[in-house]
Parts: sequence; C-alpha cells; structure tokens
Amino acid sequence: MFQKGKAYKVKVEAVPGEVGFGRATIVDKLGEKILVQLKTSREANKILPKGTRMWFVSESSENSFNGMWATSVLGAQLFSGRTALVCSAPRLEALLQRRRTPRAALDVNATIRLEGDENSFHLRTQDISSSGIALVSQSDLPARVEVGESIIVNIDAKTGKIEATARVIRVKKDWLANKTVLGVEMTYMDDDSSDTLMKLLALLGLDDKPEEETASMAGKLFGWKGEQRGQKEDHTFIRKTGEISPPDVEPS
Repeated sequence: MFQKGKAYKVKVEAVPGEVGFGRATIVDKLGEKILVQLKTSREANKILPKGTRMWFVSESSENSFNGMWATSVLGAQLFSGRTALVCSAPRLEALLQRRRTPRAALDVNATIRLEGDENSFHLRTQDISSSGIALVSQSDLPARVEVGESIIVNIDAKTGKIEATARVIRVKKDWLANKTVLGVEMTYMDDDSSDTLMKLLALLGLDDKPEEETASMAGKLFGWKGEQRGQKEDHTFIRKTGEISPPDVEPS
C-alpha cells in the first residue's frame, strides 16, 4: 500500500494539540519500517523529533486508505546524502467522531485578543456551533495563542456582534496552505451576545426549536444560571461548557 517513491499528504503532531500538515515521500523501506522525507511550505526537508505522530490523510487513485493510517518517528538517518525520518510501519487507526454539538460553515470577519491585552488579531471564521468556533488566520499568531489559553473572540455575524470568552483547545498549523486554524470552546458570553448567537444558529439551520425554547436554553449553553427574562438574573459563572472536538480541517 505504501510504496517506495510515492508522496502522500500527512498530518503531523509533534506537540500534543499542535497539528500541522505536509507532504511525505517514502524513500525506502527497512523491514517493517519506512524512511520518509517530509516537505512543508517552509522547509524542503523537515526533521521531526522522535515520538512525533504522523497520519496519512490523503487519497489517490492508487491507494484505497482514507486517512486512518498512523505512524511514529523513531529517529533519523542519511539516505542518498539527505536526512530521512525513520518511522514505524503505518497502522490502521479508527477516527472517532467526537463532536458534541452540530456545527455549520460560517465565513465572516472575526478578531481575537488575549485576556488583559488590547492588541487584536484579525481572522475569519470557518464554522460555528453552540459551544465552539473554528477560526482561520493567514498570518502568524503570537506564540501565547496556544492550547489552554483564554482569549476574547469577536464575530461580525449577520445577526449582530457576538463577543465571547473562549479557551483554545486546538492549534492546527497547515504548512502547505500557509494558514493556522484555531479551535476554541466558548466559556462565557453575556445575554446580548447569547441571543445574537441563538439567532445566528437558527439562521444557519442548527436550531429548529420554538422561540421560547431557544431563549430559555441560551443561558444553559455558556455555564451561568439565571431566572426567567424580565426577572432579576444572576450571571454567576458556574462551569465551562463541555469540551468539543477540534474542527476537522484536513487538506483535500
């Protein structure tokens, strides 16, 4: 299946939660091991540390696999005067669907900023759900924008402005496309932004509940407690939303 001389698109995870994409060429086979040379948009022959996980994510007319084959970097050695990665034999792994809430494609302007920082960075949304957002940047983001970091997200939606505090749960650096995709889960937003989001989700076809049900569920989505509209509300923060899976952003 994995033939010498063939090139494949791969997903690479050198650090947990930080994923990038590249193109791997199998230059030789050593028993069950394979020798790989990895090319990204920035490096012609990228060397990865031992233990790096790599998944073959592309299909071709000559191969029937569908992005579930995984390998690990065992080391490096010279091949024809160039350094190649020594990798374990690719093994089939099941890819589980871990989404907890449905999402819809959404391409609008957005900004993010770190909590306590006034500097904003412009991105575009890729998709959205009731608990999370995928955001795309065509430029490098600050090093502090990393998994676990709390950020403020602002979205220019058709239904109005949406502002939320969110936690970064995935950073995907796509070297081939020269872009970075952030997966974030929303942890808090005020009532106005919550109402605006509910209207947006309804517009995108993600909510077919009656209007009164939509309003009553708004407070439940983002971890606060409150009484009925028109009565005194307590916006005490109670808990974060359930973790969502990282957005699926695989190269075609």
